[in-house]
Amino acid sequence: MLRHRALAARHVVLIEYLLQAYFVLTCRPTSRSLLYARTLEGGARGRRIGREEGAAVATAQREREDTRARILAEAVELFSEKGFSATTTRELAERMGFTKAALYYHFHTKDDLLIALLEPIAARITELTAAPGRAGDAGRRDLLAGYAEVVREQHRVIRVLSQDPMIGRDPRVAAIAHTAYERLIEALRLPGSDPVTAQTRVRAALGAIHAALLTALPEDDAALVFAAALAAAGGALGLGEAAAG
Repeated sequence: MLRHRALAARHVVLIEYLLQAYFVLTCRPTSRSLLYARTLEGGARGRRIGREEGAAVATAQREREDTRARILAEAVELFSEKGFSATTTRELAERMGFTKAALYYHFHTKDDLLIALLEPIAARITELTAAPGRAGDAGRRDLLAGYAEVVREQHRVIRVLSQDPMIGRDPRVAAIAHTAYERLIEALRLPGSDPVTAQTRVRAALGAIHAALLTALPEDDAALVFAAALAAAGGALGLGEAAAG
């Protein structure tokens, strides 16, 4: 709506310019000065309207993004408490103080919420696997450390994803997760091993990271847990204790 109003304001200014230009060309010199002044005034008014409308559009966009972020944060809370399958959009709307229609404006379904939570994780994994220098043991250690950091930062979302078998029903969710993790597995795969052994060792390494970071207790030393997770993951890949560094 705000964009339409801004566009309409620009059209009005353009029409004013065209009409005034016509009269300037057809009227007497004394009238031309007056029309020129009016043209300048109209142009200034149009620019002011454009700036105001542009600022309003930017503000509305920021507010929408802030609202989406608050909804996603509250969704993680609910999914963590009740599980993804047991949570309804009505509960989320009530918790946010929204009507269900207001929530629908931002996210049509629970799966849309889940995709919005999953996409940043998938994008980060893609970024990690695409980074240069991933060949060799040193590159695999760096990749394991990067992925472990993602799990540590997104542990609540990843815990929700890993605990509910119904999550993968939506083909969009399954495709995003499958693509990201296949890239990760391929980047960590050890050359020269048979495919089954290589893939199993990568899965064991990722499982070590998940098991350590997703089940850590609040009183556990976070740095020690992280280091132990990397050491276990590196050991699964045959990288040795150097992975702990």
